[in-house]
Amino acid sequence: MGHLDSQRSLPAVTPDRLGFSSMAKKLRLAPQHRVAVLNAPDGYIAQLSPGPSDVTTNLRPDQEYDAVLLFVKDVEALRRLGPAAIRAAKSNGLLWISYPKGGQAFGVTDLPATPWWMRRDVLGEITSETGYRAVAFVAIDDYWTALRFKRV
Repeated sequence: MGHLDSQRSLPAVTPDRLGFSSMAKKLRLAPQHRVAVLNAPDGYIAQLSPGPSDVTTNLRPDQEYDAVLLFVKDVEALRRLGPAAIRAAKSNGLLWISYPKGGQAFGVTDLPATPWWMRRDVLGEITSETGYRAVAFVAIDDYWTALRFKRV
C-alpha cells in the first residue's frame, strides 16, 4: 500500500511566491494559476491572500482551472459537487478535495478518514469520476483536511 505525502513534498519557495500566504503555498498555487474554490467555509478565501489573482468561487463551464479546491462535508455534497469540480481541473492541474478531519471514526462526516482514500478509489466510488489517485494531503485548519488527487 502506498502512502500520502504531507507538506514535506511542497516545492521550494521561489521569488515569485515569496509574498504568498502560507495557505497558498501549502496548496502549491502559483501566481499565474486560475483557481476555483468551491463550497468554501466562511472566511476561507481570505486565507489564500496574498496569492494568485485569478480566484473564483463559481465554475464557468467553458473554463479549465490550474487548481480546483472543493470543500465537502459529506458523501452527498461530494456526489453533487464532485463531478463538475473534477472535470474543471486541467489534466495536469491541482485537484484538492477538502473534508472534515477524522472521517467516520469521529462521527463528524460520513466520508472516510484519510487512509481509506488510499486503500480504495473513494473519489471514483462516490462521483463516478475514475482515474484519480490521492497523492498528498495538507491540514487546512483544525477542522478541514485536503487531499490532492492526480490523474493516473
